[in-house]
Amino acid sequence: MKRSGYPLAAVCGMEKAKDAVLLALVNPHAGGVLVSGEKGTGKSTMMRGARELFSAPWVEIPVSVTEDRLFGSIDAEAAVKYGKRQLMPGLIDDADRGVVYLDDANLLRDDILSAILGIREAGGYQLERDGLSEHRDTNYTVLAVIAPESGTLPSSALDRFGLFVSVEAETDEDKRMEIVRRVTEFEKDGDAFREKWAKETDSLTQKIAAARALLPEVEVSDAMIRLTSVYTLKANVAGHRADIYLMEAARAVAALAGRKYVLPKDLERAAEFVLPHRMRELPPEQPQESQQSETPEPKDAQQNPPPPKQEEQDELFAPEPEETETEAHEGNQEDRKEDETMANPNAGSNDRIDAADMRVKLPPVWVEPVKGKQKRKGSGKRSATRTDERQGRYVRAELPHSKSSDIAFDATLRAAAPYQKWRESNGCALVIKEEDLRTKVREKRTGNIFLFAVDASGSMGARERMKTVKGVILKILLEAYQKRDRVGMIAFRKNQAEVLLPVTKSVDFAQKKLAAMPTGGKTPLAKGLAKAEDLLDMLYRQDPLQDPVLILITDGHATLPLENGTDAVADAMTEAEHIGKRNLPIAVIDTENGFIKLGLAKKLAQKMDASYFKIDKLSEDSLLHIWRRMSS
Repeated sequence: MKRSGYPLAAVCGMEKAKDAVLLALVNPHAGGVLVSGEKGTGKSTMMRGARELFSAPWVEIPVSVTEDRLFGSIDAEAAVKYGKRQLMPGLIDDADRGVVYLDDANLLRDDILSAILGIREAGGYQLERDGLSEHRDTNYTVLAVIAPESGTLPSSALDRFGLFVSVEAETDEDKRMEIVRRVTEFEKDGDAFREKWAKETDSLTQKIAAARALLPEVEVSDAMIRLTSVYTLKANVAGHRADIYLMEAARAVAALAGRKYVLPKDLERAAEFVLPHRMRELPPEQPQESQQSETPEPKDAQQNPPPPKQEEQDELFAPEPEETETEAHEGNQEDRKEDETMANPNAGSNDRIDAADMRVKLPPVWVEPVKGKQKRKGSGKRSATRTDERQGRYVRAELPHSKSSDIAFDATLRAAAPYQKWRESNGCALVIKEEDLRTKVREKRTGNIFLFAVDASGSMGARERMKTVKGVILKILLEAYQKRDRVGMIAFRKNQAEVLLPVTKSVDFAQKKLAAMPTGGKTPLAKGLAKAEDLLDMLYRQDPLQDPVLILITDGHATLPLENGTDAVADAMTEAEHIGKRNLPIAVIDTENGFIKLGLAKKLAQKMDASYFKIDKLSEDSLLHIWRRMSS
């Protein structure tokens, strides 16, 4: 008995994910569902268990699918026998009015995934292939799962999924025991297990069928449409997909409840699936301090100030922060001590070496891919790239631009098939001419280059921040080792920036260099960014197609300019703007914390159009998404 026959009703836990699947099956216009979770949580088993609840085609798209198999191609047999060009339908056509299931959707090629989701939205597609030109109408629901540790989806693809659920491994001891019991029972006798859960399975099937029948009669009032807009505006979503999917999901909730109208509680329930993966941070409100300061307060108000608002009371009586105002200046004190050391060579050194804090939790790293997938050399497991070598996955066929030994025989045969009736056989079963030849387009994965620019100044030593910083870098290095990335490291402190580690494949060597990195002195932030530019230029001279990732870790407190007489912060902002024009994937990890915050690291990120993360909130993110500046 295959694991795919495990009944959905027998799945223990994941109640929210099961509810989302029911909504997607009831209303195809709800946009399908994407379930994200660690490997081994049972999400694929749960998804495949929904197959028996839906009396319609169920098509599972393999990650190695080719365009011909997916969209269809010329029927070679009919072409050879009768000389006719007719379409052999693909998997997309087989799924009409049914379900397309994507296991490990993040491993599909970006263009394939985009096409599957785009066709679902459009309700059809125009096929132009092997001399065929045909419009195909098809409608289906997309169910998909991903494991974040093996990569995630682009934001454009994520937005096309109507519903999203994140699942985690069960932490309740009794439920874990029940999962083991059920799986063991299923493995022992699958037929008997399915029979045991047949009643619950039939109940779910009837519930879905009744809801689908009722759905066309479910109406949404103007008041509920307005409430839909309120929800999406508060979530600060992009575009209008969220509004439509939220309304359609709420209709499905109402239909499952047996109602012909939508209530606020239906929208509230639907919002749990539609909004989480679309929510964005609200833009910061403009400070009004300058306006208030211009208006003089009455003397009475100055003598008897009004009581503070509730938010101000919360701040007044909040627990004491980890770093006090005095501690926030530790870095500056170290800077002054460094000046004394430089003036007096006999003074003692203020350098300190912190051990890494390995308790740091880091989400998976996902780097925004470059558009067009240029052909790049090397090997690895992170970024997809085209290759001229006879290795990698065969993704499509094309007309050869020059002589090639990597012939795509399937595409060549399809190109030659329609002409066999008129060609002289000369004793050959199939006659192939030069114009029929097609060559393979291959795709493989390569590693990235991670270039760390680390602030090792005295201010980073306050409250032992460097321990956390080293812990974060070590976790990224561990993932770099798994993905076969190369790493390099620049450290800037005192009055200079130096290449602590040239770009190398040896992650072990990088760990040793990081462990021995001292902290102390001024913050030559501009020099650190300039040194990063020099290293990037050297990498591009070695290979113009390289696509390095820059990770800047700093609190932004620049205290040393590039030259005497210039402003340290202004110099850093100028260098950041230069780097931003390179269209690289860049991340800024802000280590600033405590009572006084200047927000300079965030301004640096804005100058570079980089991803921005607070180091103390990294564990709260589901993904360390490093994007690149959008080219104009």
